[in-house]
Amino acid sequence: MVLEKSMVVAKTDLKMALDVRYVKYSMVVAGGFGPVMAILMVVSSLLLGIPELLSIMVLYASSLIGLFAIMPASLIAANALVGEKEQRTLEPLLCTPLSDKELLMGKVLSSLIPSMVMIIVGTFATMIAANITLLFLNEPFMIIPDISGLVLIFGAGPPMVLAVIAVMILISGKVTRVYEAYQASGSVIILFLIPMFLPLASMQNEMLNPEAVWFSVLLTVLLGVSLMVITWLIAFTRFNRNNMVQLV
Repeated sequence: MVLEKSMVVAKTDLKMALDVRYVKYSMVVAGGFGPVMAILMVVSSLLLGIPELLSIMVLYASSLIGLFAIMPASLIAANALVGEKEQRTLEPLLCTPLSDKELLMGKVLSSLIPSMVMIIVGTFATMIAANITLLFLNEPFMIIPDISGLVLIFGAGPPMVLAVIAVMILISGKVTRVYEAYQASGSVIILFLIPMFLPLASMQNEMLNPEAVWFSVLLTVLLGVSLMVITWLIAFTRFNRNNMVQLV
């Protein structure tokens, strides 16, 4: 019963977010940009015939898929939380018989589900499209993203989506427009830049050090999980009707 009510909230929030043209088109672009760029980078490195560049492009591919799959979470969460206040729909929402738990779960699901779909679909679409391209180029099949990339995407992706939602809860009383919320959520997303640049500092003979790659991946996962835990410990104390009614 709790999940059913929460899903109603999630569907309503998602519909409200998609009614905003900027959000709708940004989600389409973000969902497709990561996989497309990942494929283009890998294919271009193969066409150039530079093995060293290929290892870097595979590394970047994983980060881009995760990075752009998380962006929709910030867009939806901003509209689901700050947008309620901006559009003056927060007061009617607080008057519903929904419990704080049902309301919170609905807000989380409205951002979590689309982002997870984009992460999963984007990852497997990249794998399939990249290997189809490799087949036409008479190149051997590869796991793209590779194992470390998959750990990065699925290990850091979900915690960072949840961290974005928690950040939105925390700043919902501080900002008045969704565009301000978008800017604040960007501070969470930049964690995915760590595995893109940190391994470059330890390159040896123009080749990536596998240990450095794994270190950067595990560091990003650890930071993502830590950020999720910290932000939600604070967010749980703020997400209740007594605090939210002050935003009306």
